[in-house]
Amino acid sequence: MSTQQFVLPSAPDQKQAALLVKSLTKQAENYKITDEDGFIASWALVERHDQAIAKIGEWFNPFVDGLHKLHKMAIALRAQFLDPIVASKKALLGERGRYRTEQERQKRIEADKQAEILRKAQAKELTQEAKKLEKAGETEAATVLREQAATLPPPVVAIAPAVQKQEGSVLKTRWIATITNYDLVPIEYKTLDHTKETERRLIDGKVQGVVAKLGNQIKISGVDIRQETSEHSRAVTR
Repeated sequence: MSTQQFVLPSAPDQKQAALLVKSLTKQAENYKITDEDGFIASWALVERHDQAIAKIGEWFNPFVDGLHKLHKMAIALRAQFLDPIVASKKALLGERGRYRTEQERQKRIEADKQAEILRKAQAKELTQEAKKLEKAGETEAATVLREQAATLPPPVVAIAPAVQKQEGSVLKTRWIATITNYDLVPIEYKTLDHTKETERRLIDGKVQGVVAKLGNQIKISGVDIRQETSEHSRAVTR
């Protein structure tokens, strides 16, 4: 990782530049045009300003250009060492995200199993109660309980965190909209007065704006809505 050798131009003589600026601005500061001769004579002063502008550029441009070039070189030098670390961190966070997602999936599967076990147990209790009512001659009540048992939804089972929380780790979630079929997107997201490419960009922006606020609370035809979780370190977010 070698760097190009570069010699920064010397700084211009600021005193000389200051004298030139002071001389010209002093002449122009109190210059008043009261007649045609004064108007014509003022052009010579304008030309001296142009000459001064060119002279200051001649003095300072190499120095400014040199600093600009040095700045670009410094950025490139930093990138040689910073970019591999940033890429490595991104890959590591990606692997953590993959593991977290898989653990969350497993937790949801287990929670769904537990919810189904509870649902069946509750349905069984309702069915047994229905049999008792039926034996007691309360057939209508028994029918209601059997219908409830048949349509009983699974209870909500709390899901424990998939992975332990670590100090300094910051998780950010956002809703992402992916348009799978532009033709199915409702008319309120379209303007229809642009080129096809521009129209699609406008639709993307409108749909994403709504989804970012409402998440999966809204259903949009032709649009897939999912939640994305990303991890950052609190100390350095890059």
